[in-house]
Amino acid sequence: MMGENPFRFAWPVDQAGYTSEHVKLDEPRGLGAEREYDLIRSRGGPLRFYWPLDEDGLWLRFADTCTTAEGVLAFVNEFGLLTGSPERLDSLLSTAALIRRIAERFHADDRIAATKLFAESGLPTLKEGIFLYADRPEVFELRLVPLTLRDALLHQTGEAITGNRRFRRCRNEGCPNWFRLGPHADTGEGRRTYTARRQFCSDRCRVASARRSRAGERC
Repeated sequence: MMGENPFRFAWPVDQAGYTSEHVKLDEPRGLGAEREYDLIRSRGGPLRFYWPLDEDGLWLRFADTCTTAEGVLAFVNEFGLLTGSPERLDSLLSTAALIRRIAERFHADDRIAATKLFAESGLPTLKEGIFLYADRPEVFELRLVPLTLRDALLHQTGEAITGNRRFRRCRNEGCPNWFRLGPHADTGEGRRTYTARRQFCSDRCRVASARRSRAGERC
C-alpha cells in the first residue's frame, strides 16, 4: 500500500477529468513567447492514485495516443498530466513526438540512435528510495524513483533501451495497450512472464478478440 511504501512512485488522476483551455494574451510575457496556446487543466475533482511503473508499456501507449489534442485528453483522463495542472498542450505533444521517434529507432534495433535521441529528452529526474516488503522482511532494495509522470515515462524509455526489452501491442482491436515480453517486476499480482507467443495484454482482451472473430465468421 502507498502508506507502507513511501518510495514507490504513485501519480494522481483527477476523477472529474481534464479540459482544454485556449489562452490568448494581450502581450507575450517574454521575448519570443507565444501570444496564444492551449492549456490542459484538471477539473478539480477528487484524486485517485495508481502506479505508472507497473504499466511496462505505458511509454509506448503515451507515444501512440498523444498525436492530437483529442489523443492527449484521452490519455490524461486515464493517466493524468505529465507534471501537474495546468500543462501546455504543445509540451505534451512534443514529449510524445520525441518518445515516438525513440521508439521507432528502438523497434528498428538501432539502440545507438535511440540513445542519442534519449539524450535530447532533458533526461528524467529521479530520487533514491529504499524499498521494503511486508511479505519479505529480509529484502531491502535501493531504487530510483521518478518525480513526475514525465520522468516515469522517460525512465521506462531508458530502461527499454538499456535492457533491450521487447514489447508488443495488444492484438485486440481497439486496445491501445503495449506489454513487455519476458519476466516482469514484482507487482500486486506477483512475478509474471509473457512469452513471445503472447498476443493479448489480458485474458479479457483475448476473450473479446475471440468473440469478435466468431461473430465475424457467422456473418
